[in-house]
Amino acid sequence: MDIEPFSIRPGRSLRLSLLLALLSLTGCVPENMVAPAPVDGALPDVLVSSEPHPDNTLQADFAPLTEETPAIIIEPPIPLPTATLLPASVGVPLEELALLKPGPGSLVRYPIQVEGFGGPSQNNRVQLRLYGEDGRLISQGYTFLYSYPGRPGQFFGQVPFQTSLVAETGWLEVRSFGDRYGLLRHLTKFQINLLSTGSEKIYPAIRGAEQITIFSPREDARISGGTVQISGAGWVDADAPLGVELLDAQGQVIETTTVAIESPAIGHLGTFNVALSYDIAFPQWVRIGVFERLGDIPGVIHYTSVQVWLEP
Repeated sequence: MDIEPFSIRPGRSLRLSLLLALLSLTGCVPENMVAPAPVDGALPDVLVSSEPHPDNTLQADFAPLTEETPAIIIEPPIPLPTATLLPASVGVPLEELALLKPGPGSLVRYPIQVEGFGGPSQNNRVQLRLYGEDGRLISQGYTFLYSYPGRPGQFFGQVPFQTSLVAETGWLEVRSFGDRYGLLRHLTKFQINLLSTGSEKIYPAIRGAEQITIFSPREDARISGGTVQISGAGWVDADAPLGVELLDAQGQVIETTTVAIESPAIGHLGTFNVALSYDIAFPQWVRIGVFERLGDIPGVIHYTSVQVWLEP
């Protein structure tokens, strides 16, 4: 039997230990591997046999470890995922009125504990409404913003309800109002599940981007000439145009039209632009509203508006 020795220089003991550990785990360490006792404190030479192992797993000679010897990878590195933020094609603000708890899809029992953020609203008051799956108004009430007048803030409230079913789909809605005439300023609505029995499952929501926002005209802008140009951005939940309306101080419709969002697909951010003609007898404050409806949902699911001074 030929034994071909190779020596280990100082600084290579860790690499050799890893090699021997790996070989021992795989059963490839020859039984006749021997190591002579160290002489004068020097690192010992390690002798490795080139004779095949009885299980025929060792078939080749080991080369001496050198600077060029590749390191043994015990566990390959796995790159950690990193978030890639894609800039939006159009900058949209945060939601003006947001229901944060319960979030969409939550399973709730009596009474519903509501938390949210938004405003401003007339007298710091916001309205909560609950609709059943057949469109009936189940419950409504008011709560208040925890903020200085004219500023946004948190709001909390309870929404009682009764249902004769074990469970049914419901629609939870929150409204804010303009500070001058109390007209609807903003509205947000989404689906939840109403339970008469069973366990609640509350999904929290976040205050995300505004689904529909008006860029022009701005709040308190002065407009004249018989035409108002309305532009903005957002996305829709169905393949249907947005509604646009012009309301006087009593909430009566002066003019109305529709406009489609120019976006790649439903649910994708896009822009809209429409010219709305009007005819009024005297200058007055009016509210421009843009909203979305869905056929199987009672009322409007999202409403945003601005107040402007309109002249003939």
